[in-house]
Amino acid sequence: TYPIGETKQACLITWLSCMDLKGNPYTKVSVDKTRELLAKKHKRYIERRWCFQCTADLIGAGLITRQPRHPRMSDGTVRQISSMIAFTLKGANYLISKGVEKAIVIRKQILAWLKGQDKRFPNYPGLTVADKAEMDPGDARRLTELAARVLKPI
Repeated sequence: TYPIGETKQACLITWLSCMDLKGNPYTKVSVDKTRELLAKKHKRYIERRWCFQCTADLIGAGLITRQPRHPRMSDGTVRQISSMIAFTLKGANYLISKGVEKAIVIRKQILAWLKGQDKRFPNYPGLTVADKAEMDPGDARRLTELAARVLKPI
């Protein structure tokens, strides 16, 4: 496990405050914006490299997940844009244990998704929530992505 220092906790709080809790339970805030908000709100002045290291440590601790995004432009080139950062159930519980009330909303959204009550995502035949619960979270995500690619209309 990784120690969660004050800067990493400040990163968690910053990302949580950037989330739209009524819509999508993730944030697309960039590294530069994260650094700017850390300096403004938490008086933490860090370099880009340390922001990336904090993100990697929090992913390693299982508190957040990160989905890189590489959209293809009209001329065929690939552009890298800021990653989507989402909290895991462990991360939401960690923030709740630290007294962050806003994390309760995140935990409710995660639990609703796990129970199949969140209807924003399609259900694929043959892949139930019970099957996902028995799998490793990474395997369940990869299986869902594979099903989305296979079942995509031509």
